[in-house]
Amino acid sequence: MYKKNVGLIGTGKWGKILEEKLKKNSNLIFSANSKFNYLKKIKKVNWVFVATPDKTHYKIVKKLLFLRKNVFCEKPLTLNYKKSKFLFDLAKKQKVYLYVDDIQMYHHKKINFLKKNLIIRKKLGQGKAIDLLYRFAYHDFYYLSRFIKNKKIKSINIKDKKFDLKFDIIFNTNDVCKFDYSLRSKIKIHKINNINLITKKDLLTKMIKKVLNYNVDFNKNMEISLLSNKLIDKVFDRIK
Repeated sequence: MYKKNVGLIGTGKWGKILEEKLKKNSNLIFSANSKFNYLKKIKKVNWVFVATPDKTHYKIVKKLLFLRKNVFCEKPLTLNYKKSKFLFDLAKKQKVYLYVDDIQMYHHKKINFLKKNLIIRKKLGQGKAIDLLYRFAYHDFYYLSRFIKNKKIKSINIKDKKFDLKFDIIFNTNDVCKFDYSLRSKIKIHKINNINLITKKDLLTKMIKKVLNYNVDFNKNMEISLLSNKLIDKVFDRIK
């Protein structure tokens, strides 16, 4: 199968992981940090992968879309719904594809949605509790998207935001989602209603191959990405 010419912007920890996968599954034309003048090689690529710090995504992705390049961006696309919506609209206007990392959707483990749902993610790491909205909650909202997309939020209760991040979302149907996140656990845990979501399967390669071969639902990806942004905005407003 013909390998697409791609570029990678972002050479940090996750960027290095992406780089190895892209070398095996595409023709990697360039790998650069955000300050590198990659524009000299931009005409040679079909897709550009963006793995820079979250706060830089909006500016970089916007520039690439104006250059009419297909873009794969690490999550979150931006730090708020309004900017993310602008980028998706811009991609449509420029007639190019914009895809946000939704690796969790390739897991294929069945999640049951209950009246009371418990979402737990814990591991050992560094960072502020509020950052876990983008590191953890963003993808967990992907998992839950098909269950909650048509529900309205009744209330959001913040339980902890100092050391860990714990919050409840109560919907108009009285369904409850309880989120329990921590970076202080020596044991890695990721569960939704006792379904273990930690896997050793190479979901990243699977996602990359499907995206580069346009074998994905771009509209669905947009919908769940924007839903995640919208929910994070609402939780963030209660935390700050």
